Amino acid sequence: MAKAKDFTKINTGRVAGNIAQATSRKGQQAPVTEAEAEVRAEDLRTQGRKGCKATRINMAFTPSNYDFLKIMASVTGKTMTEFANLAIEAYRKDHSEVYERAKEFMDSIVLSEPKE
Repeated sequence: MAKAKDFTKINTGRVAGNIAQATSRKGQQAPVTEAEAEVRAEDLRTQGRKGCKATRINMAFTPSNYDFLKIMASVTGKTMTEFANLAIEAYRKDHSEVYERAKEFMDSIVLSEPKE
């Protein structure tokens, strides 16, 4: 059987330091509870937190709507995401009764579908 090799004399320099830094717990935030993750998602404060994810979608806009979104977000000091969420929230509040009826209808369809 071959003798075990001794690698202790090899100069690893920066590589070992980088590995130690990358694998250390320093600067990492603890995982969050489900309740905290939900609150963070509602506030769009999920960046860099383990266990927190905001729902994301890829959307296409007409040039005029994109321009409106870009300009209004800039004027109000918000990001385009924040402004789009504010606009959707305002629409949702104005049409809350229709939204609740639609949710009830969708829930009734899901419940009445036969399961395999």
